[in-house]
Amino acid sequence: MDVVAIVFIILFAGYVIRNYSWRLVQAKRYGTETEAVVSRIERDVRTADGAEFPRSFYYVTFQTRNGLQNEARLLNPDTPLDVGTRVKVKYLPEKNAFAVLTEVAEESK
Repeated sequence: MDVVAIVFIILFAGYVIRNYSWRLVQAKRYGTETEAVVSRIERDVRTADGAEFPRSFYYVTFQTRNGLQNEARLLNPDTPLDVGTRVKVKYLPEKNAFAVLTEVAEESK
């Protein structure tokens, strides 16, 4: 039984690394940098074992290399941002649904 639990933990860790951390690393290294604007913020509260955990998802709008407008979710917002804040992000052209925050260019007023 312990072996099965360990295998499931390893598989879950691999899934998280592949779908979150690996995208973050690849976008930081090989991503295309561009200017973006925080377009919306989704906030919700998750409840687990009677405790509440607030979450915020930040979305930015930017122009891709081929000139199309794109909206992507930030994977690593380190500081709270407001709608309208100008930032610099990196994104992978083949997976542009996610972006990595590299710099906060200008706070919104």
